[in-house]
Amino acid sequence: MVNKKFKIAAVLMIIHGAFMEALTGLTLMPFVLKSGFNSNAIPPFFVIDFFRNNLVFMLPMAVIFGITRIFGAIGVLKNRKWGFVLSVINCVLTMNLMLFMIPSGIADGIFACSALILLLTGYYEKESIN
Repeated sequence: MVNKKFKIAAVLMIIHGAFMEALTGLTLMPFVLKSGFNSNAIPPFFVIDFFRNNLVFMLPMAVIFGITRIFGAIGVLKNRKWGFVLSVINCVLTMNLMLFMIPSGIADGIFACSALILLLTGYYEKESIN
């Protein structure tokens, strides 16, 4: 039986991966391709120009990252250690990357940090440090 905290974390990761990462990337790709890769035609999604100017490369990576997050969540739901480890890696990477993705990084941080807390508290439960 899967821990309740794992189920909630998996649902958060599926929502995050499917809707915020993969679906957004797939939805915006035609718009970016239609604009002819002109960064001035793209609304300012990010504060940092580097990300805005390279949005055409970031969108496929967002889809890949979202799919990876969904696979990790499925592994957690199936009570597999590989799913747990993959999910922890995804959450930690997101915590590092969210700082550079303002304003969308705020939502990334909320989902990833919440999922990471649930994963770790679900895994370690009442274990003491020593």
